[in-house]
Parts: sequence; C-alpha cells; structure tokens
Amino acid sequence: MKLFHRYILSKWLKSFLCAYFIIISLLLLEDVYKNFYLFIKAQSSLIGLVKYYFSLSVSFVSLAIPLAIFISVLFTLGQFHRKNEIIEARCAGMSIWEISKPIVVGGFVLALCNLLFESFIIPSAIDYVTTFRLEIDRQGGYSTAAPKVGFYNHVNNRLWFFKSLDKLSHTAIDVTISCYNDKNVEESRIFAQTATFSKDKKYWVCKNCSVITFDPLTELPTGVKLFAEQAFEMFTETPQVILASLKKTKDLSFPEVLEAIKYCHSESTENAFLVKFHQIFANAADCMIILFLAIPFAVMGIRVNPFVNISRASGFLLIFLFCGTICETLGSNGILRPVFAVWITNILILLPIIKLFRRAM
Repeated sequence: MKLFHRYILSKWLKSFLCAYFIIISLLLLEDVYKNFYLFIKAQSSLIGLVKYYFSLSVSFVSLAIPLAIFISVLFTLGQFHRKNEIIEARCAGMSIWEISKPIVVGGFVLALCNLLFESFIIPSAIDYVTTFRLEIDRQGGYSTAAPKVGFYNHVNNRLWFFKSLDKLSHTAIDVTISCYNDKNVEESRIFAQTATFSKDKKYWVCKNCSVITFDPLTELPTGVKLFAEQAFEMFTETPQVILASLKKTKDLSFPEVLEAIKYCHSESTENAFLVKFHQIFANAADCMIILFLAIPFAVMGIRVNPFVNISRASGFLLIFLFCGTICETLGSNGILRPVFAVWITNILILLPIIKLFRRAM
C-alpha cells in the first residue's frame, strides 16, 4: 500500500470511528431518556444495565455504519480537497478512483461486517434487549403474554391457537392444536390447559390435555385420551416462529426469516418476510452505494462552499432512503414483488452516481 493510501485510510478510519460512536451515543441517549428511570425504579443491577446498553448499542450497528461511512467520507475527502491535497495527488497522476481506493476497500469490509451483524448478531442483541424490557414489565406488574395467537403450519398441516402465549417463559394457556391429513381432513385435535416449549428438547409439553381422534371418512370422533402431562415430540414449531407474525420483521435473524418463509401459507404473509430476506443483503449494498454517493460530492467544486456539496449529498441520501422505504412498504403489502421493491432504488441510484463520478473525474 502506498504511503498516500495509508495516510488517507488512517484519516478516514479516525473520522469513521468518531462519527460511529457519536451516532451510537445519540441513539443510546434517547433510550436513557425514555427508560433509565424505569430500570432504576425496578432496581436493576449494574451488570444487567451494562449488558442491556451494550446489547442495545450492538442493535444500532446496521443503522450507524452507513451513516458513519457517509459522514466520514464527506469529512475526510472534503478536508483533503480544501487543503488542495486532492489536487496535488491528481497532479501526480492519480485519479479520483485511485485516491479513494483505500476508502472503498475499507467500506467493502464494513459492508460485509454489516451483513454479518444484521444476519446473526443484531437479532440476538435485540432478543436480549426485548427480554430485559419484558422482565422489567413483569416486575412492574405488566403482562408479558401475547393474547389470542394463531399459527398455521402448512408444511405439517397443523393449526395452532393459544388464548395467550408468554414471551418470556414460552408457556401457552388454553391451547388447541388441530392436525390434518394430506386431504385437509382433521385427524386429531388436542386441547390443553397449558403447553410449554422445552428449550432443551425442542418440542412442546402439554399439561391437563385431551386428544380427540377423528375418522378420516366420516370426520366423526372415534376416541378420547386424557393425559395429566404429555410430550409431543413431533410438535417442533418454536415460539419464535409462531410469534414471528407479531414480531417486527427488522428484528428477525436470517435463520428466523428462512424458517418463517418456510411456514408461510399465503402470499400476503410471505411478502413481508421475503422483503426482510432481500433487505439483509441490500443493506450491505447500501453501505457501498452511500460511500460512492459521498465521494464525488466531497471532491467536487473548488470554489463552492463545502456546505453546499454536503447539503446536496444529504439531499440525495434522504431521497434514496425515502424512496427505498416506500418501495419496501409496497413490497410488504404485495403491491410490488419483494425482490423488485428492495433492489429497485439501489439500481436506479447507480445512474446519478456514475454521472457524478464522471463529473468529478
């Protein structure tokens, strides 16, 4: 790596880290303002609070990285441009692409990190944050159960209904499970006072339950069995999958999205999960798009006030994010195909970016 490249990379990394921690700090301050009093009132331990705010800061990574890239590129290259260091490098025979190469490589690495975090690490952090808040709610006397939960597993032809499902203990009350054959004829129906999902054995255990079997031809009851406690090893649907329709799709991990898509029985419910599936990869691409959007604005216009280019770049970014949000909403509602809704704004913005780079050259 050339000395000039190392110099640019070191300056950019310093700017990126400063911008990243400022963004994370501002986001954490908002939560401190809203919830810290409740945590103190609930007498939360210091270790618990440290784990909570660390997990919360991890959950903000996918939001902070693209914004920090945008700010740091504008600041770093803008500083070089105002000090005429960009002009000196170009006089030495370096193009804008070669000057910004270390930043592009660093942005690519950050995009991959963003993909990894958003797929696996951030959802685990969000789960910890949600569990911590639910425990605080329970200590305050608030319910942590989701009322009237229904779920249809079209893969195994099982229909579930819970009067309530506790999000912490994964215990359901007043459970009804209907099992159907390949011809959608009910074969058996299970009524249980409570049902708990075993985290270790990965199946449901019902208490005070009755199992009614039906004749597949006449669809009339053929027998009833009563159990004080019965394990159903074939019932492997996890509470996370059952509650996925009630959970914000942005909080789902990559494996949860794949499992939710697998169990979706209608196109209307599948669209939101497909949008999230493509978003995981598109958000990594967004890091590179935002980087390439910031570079030409940072180095254009010698006599132009730097705030003018910063305003223009921010305007482009806001339009990009606004259009992306609209398209993703349309995709979740089935108006647009999910893959088209997620990627269309990324593709369309490439045209003005190429034009801006040509002008900057």
